[in-house]
Amino acid sequence: MAIEKSGSEVYAYGNAAEFKVTKLWFPNGQLSSTVTEISRAQPIDPDRYQEALHDINESWSVAEDEPTGQQFELALANTDADFSAGVDLEVSTFSSSLSNNPGNAVEFAENSALHPDRPRLYLASPGNGKTSYWTPAEQRHIKVTGRFTDEGGRPLPTIAALARVLEQAELPVSRISTNSAGGAYATALMSVLPEGRLSHAYIKSRPNISDHPAGLAWGATVLLGDMLDDRRHSRVSADPWRLTQDTIKAAKKELPRLYSEDSARNEARRVPEATKTHGLKKMYTDLLALSRGQTYGNVGPAAQDTGLALRRQPEARLTYHVPTRDRLYRERADIDRFMEQVRQLGGVAARHSLEALIVPGSHRDHTAYPALRWSLETYAFSR
Repeated sequence: MAIEKSGSEVYAYGNAAEFKVTKLWFPNGQLSSTVTEISRAQPIDPDRYQEALHDINESWSVAEDEPTGQQFELALANTDADFSAGVDLEVSTFSSSLSNNPGNAVEFAENSALHPDRPRLYLASPGNGKTSYWTPAEQRHIKVTGRFTDEGGRPLPTIAALARVLEQAELPVSRISTNSAGGAYATALMSVLPEGRLSHAYIKSRPNISDHPAGLAWGATVLLGDMLDDRRHSRVSADPWRLTQDTIKAAKKELPRLYSEDSARNEARRVPEATKTHGLKKMYTDLLALSRGQTYGNVGPAAQDTGLALRRQPEARLTYHVPTRDRLYRERADIDRFMEQVRQLGGVAARHSLEALIVPGSHRDHTAYPALRWSLETYAFSR
């Protein structure tokens, strides 16, 4: 499984001065493929990174949607930036949150420092940290369909609850950036945000494109493959901002409300998890839901949710980042079919706004090469 089955270049690719990628788009209304180069992003300012950590520590909270009781773990960085142009939303991925994964705090602070002029909001995705999980009815739906909208095209109630929380908190999301499972939730959110609100979205490693019938076995393969890839990337990465135990240890000292050993200072520890992040039932549901994809002759769940998102946000520039060694994908043809399906479902908006970038790399290469991800996000947000 993966678009590219072999090739050592993917492990050192993040060290490049420029990134050569294959772009899939619709320049004349038809799917086209072209090779293009993306400039390496400028290094982030260490002072802005430290300020972002301070903001995270001060702003971390759990917000509740009163009609449903669903709660969401949030944090805001770049709090001194201008909110008038909107907020950048970063959605956590599979089993991650600030309260249970300090590596997420490092990455979120780095990503925030990349765009210091924009407020950036962190959301722990459903079932992770202090964020509520899907309701039993929603769990049954996603396990079967792999969709995070219902059969009528409406976002699932938990996604609708999130949108209410964002509006109540006066956090007008206008750009989205996320990895992996977060991308599945992000497209559903796009379809419930106020029409025309979103300008850009960057989604790396979106699941539910390829179908994996043996969902649990596939999930185990992905998790094991990620660990092996992490080791290979870390051995050759020259990125000074790569995630290491030292950077995590240093960040934890700046975030006492989340990670202090002193229970009086650690507020996160006093808030119970809405569900057990690594509980077997929850992990089983997640893996089945994220394994669902397009089958021959049928429109896939990712295409359906993406098409709905673009109809709701017709001006949004949506960029998918597809790593060549990512085990979420079975073959290149799956990406082409996905693009064609979205073109048909998303109408004119899809033909003008949708791009997929096929990039040497792996599912979790952004931990070893944050500058690669920054470069792709910067490109996506400047389209």
